Amino acid sequence: MNKILQTLSDPGKVFSYSLLLFTLVFLFTRLQYFLFYPLLVLSSDSASYCAVAIDLLNSDTPLFDIRTPAYPFFLSSVWLISKSFYAVALAQSLFTLLTGYLFLYIISKTYKRYTFLFALMLCIYLSSSYFLVLEKAILTESIFVNFLLINSGLLIYALKNNKTSIWILYSASIAVLILIRPAALFLFGILLLLVVYFFINKFRFKYFISLILPAAVIILSLCSYNYYSLGLFTITPFGEANLSGVTILFMEPSEEYPEIVNEAIKNTLDSIPRTQKNYIRNSWGISELYHTFNENFYRQVNFTEDLMRLDPNLTFVAIQPIMRKVSVDAIKKSPRSYGKFVMSNFIFFFNNQRITMDYYEQMANVYKRTVVDEKYIKELTSGRWRMISSDRSDNEKVAALFRDEISLQKKLSSVTVNEQGIVMIGDGIYKSVYNVFEKIYNIVFRNILWVILFFAVFLISIYKLFKSGFKDTDAFIPFLLCMTFMFKAVLVSLVEVSLERYSLTVEYVYYFSLPFLLIMLNNSKKNNPEEIIK
Repeated sequence: MNKILQTLSDPGKVFSYSLLLFTLVFLFTRLQYFLFYPLLVLSSDSASYCAVAIDLLNSDTPLFDIRTPAYPFFLSSVWLISKSFYAVALAQSLFTLLTGYLFLYIISKTYKRYTFLFALMLCIYLSSSYFLVLEKAILTESIFVNFLLINSGLLIYALKNNKTSIWILYSASIAVLILIRPAALFLFGILLLLVVYFFINKFRFKYFISLILPAAVIILSLCSYNYYSLGLFTITPFGEANLSGVTILFMEPSEEYPEIVNEAIKNTLDSIPRTQKNYIRNSWGISELYHTFNENFYRQVNFTEDLMRLDPNLTFVAIQPIMRKVSVDAIKKSPRSYGKFVMSNFIFFFNNQRITMDYYEQMANVYKRTVVDEKYIKELTSGRWRMISSDRSDNEKVAALFRDEISLQKKLSSVTVNEQGIVMIGDGIYKSVYNVFEKIYNIVFRNILWVILFFAVFLISIYKLFKSGFKDTDAFIPFLLCMTFMFKAVLVSLVEVSLERYSLTVEYVYYFSLPFLLIMLNNSKKNNPEEIIK
């Protein structure tokens, strides 16, 4: 035992052992997919990313009317080497591995004594079944989480070393995250807190420029391109679509709207059970409110499709001002209903940490939807607008790509489908061992204790910040990480349903709360005269 403790107290060895731990856990949790069960993970959102990526490969001028450019560029870059979804999953997993190495390197340079603990917490976060499934999906979650970890690492390194070059990289990483998912706009809240911190601590002007200018230049460049290609100076015109999902249960017709808009609203409202509309107006049950909003959120697609059906000349971009006005009017007329949406989703954003997933059961469900039912090909060939692209010809291009991948999936020997259409994933030692690991993991790491730890660290960091006159860097860092989680929770609750895959992207903050708690407590002992005398 003494030998182990001596090893973990050696700065050189602790970094090596941290990398070894992370590598071993990474291989254990990922090799099952690549060696035995390489199932295709698609969702209804996947096609819109693929559509832009195909345009990039064909050297067509891409339109970012539905999606921002970063993930389609990532897809097209992988497809230049191998145009397969297996290659994309492999690239996303390798990116996770490299991100872990980079983050632990930063920790070894800033919090040497705690490198192994951070490595353990990183392993916990990146080994959840949710993360493993989404890491293989044709979705932004994998690279978004990795860039968010890099962003947090750069924040830690910049605050501990205060170099303008690192602040420039940190600022650029915020812009990249927004280019991956516009939901990263919540990081503007962190930028604002950093500006206040710089001001209080009398940072020189060059630090303000390093923090703000790189992100501003990159974001304005995207807005300028969208103005050139879409006629809209915006990060993405898709934001209004989410807002209409928020208000879908309580929007109302109006004499101010064109007749086709009123008809689309009426058709949408008529499709919703009356009991659910009444519940939103008259009840305050948090769980039922959340599930009701969640169940109806994606009727926004039906609302959009109905508008385009009623007027075939309308494009998705042209519909956005209409959707914005209808949504804003609904919030003004029913602020209490909107308040219920925000409240229930904010609470469930924290509740998601307690939800568990059976990895193999989820993969079987994905295979059933994708390969057996061919759900996503049917969406593409239905002739209806399904959040793919304003260019309908993209649907067939993506459908052809999906067909090729699905034909390969049908040849997998590790998956069978019985006469009743039930998908069965083959048994094996690896699968049995992982199932035991997953059960233990869910008991220990998917529970409310980590949420309590998060709030404890949040409150301690606030106390130490005020006590130090906003000069305690080791309190400011966990405070900013906790605020990262809080800002994300608020933004999602304002415009989207708090699905597990949205909260997952910032759940690393829960696990990093433990090492930061020890760091702050250890600093308190150092600053205590009685402890020094002892």
